[in-house]
Amino acid sequence: MKILTAGPSALLLTAALTLATPAVATTAPTTTPTTPQTASTADRATDRAAATAITIAARSTVVQRGKKVVVTGTVTSKRITKVTLQQKRSGTAWKSQATVAVRADGSFKVKDKTTTAVVRKYRVVSATGPRKKSAKVTVGVYDWQDLTKLKARTSMGWGPQKTVQVNGTAYGPAFASYNWGPTAPLIDFNVNRSCISLRARFGLSDNSDATARATISVVSDGTAVYSKSFGLTESELVTVPLSSPFRVGITSTVENPGNVTPVPNAIAVAADPEIYCTSAK
Repeated sequence: MKILTAGPSALLLTAALTLATPAVATTAPTTTPTTPQTASTADRATDRAAATAITIAARSTVVQRGKKVVVTGTVTSKRITKVTLQQKRSGTAWKSQATVAVRADGSFKVKDKTTTAVVRKYRVVSATGPRKKSAKVTVGVYDWQDLTKLKARTSMGWGPQKTVQVNGTAYGPAFASYNWGPTAPLIDFNVNRSCISLRARFGLSDNSDATARATISVVSDGTAVYSKSFGLTESELVTVPLSSPFRVGITSTVENPGNVTPVPNAIAVAADPEIYCTSAK
């Protein structure tokens, strides 16, 4: 076979071979466009960063009236050199309570003295630099209330007394039981989930019979959260934790382990009864 290496015929052969060779596709590098979803995610991240420019925490979320609420926190922006503590109660606007300087390490501590037993919210806002605010914290301010001055929902076999004698010592005011009929004495109160403790001196009045004995119980929404048996001259000053019940009560049950007839008269007492409560407003 004769190979053409020059001349018009060689040129025609080269052109034919070029047309017969398939083209090789090339792939250009691609880029991912910025979508609205991507931008939205970035915006949310920016918002979160801005929201945490001031972080706070309450030292305690339960404070007794007259004590101070202590709020601590940190600031990330060096331009914020002072912060203001604000308070808000139900139905009111935010009100500034105190302004303090931010420490060199970005931390701060601010206090608010309480005067009323009311639930409130706190936040911290920047007093200098860019306008920033923290998240909110809720604090319950509580106070002891005389239980004998509250309206009882029911009072069966219990009555208020100015004073009672227990082991020769006078206490008052107080509730004292009286046994009438087969029903155990009960006094209770609707406290509407605003109370977390009850305290009193429980025991037997000195007017009880010598062999008398009774069990006194504190009942929270139908469940006994405290129960103890007392004889003559015996008593106990106790603080009973409550889990924010709707209703709290005191009951007593006369004991007669020797089946004596008649049953010894046991007069149960709740002396200096107080309940630790707050208010939503």
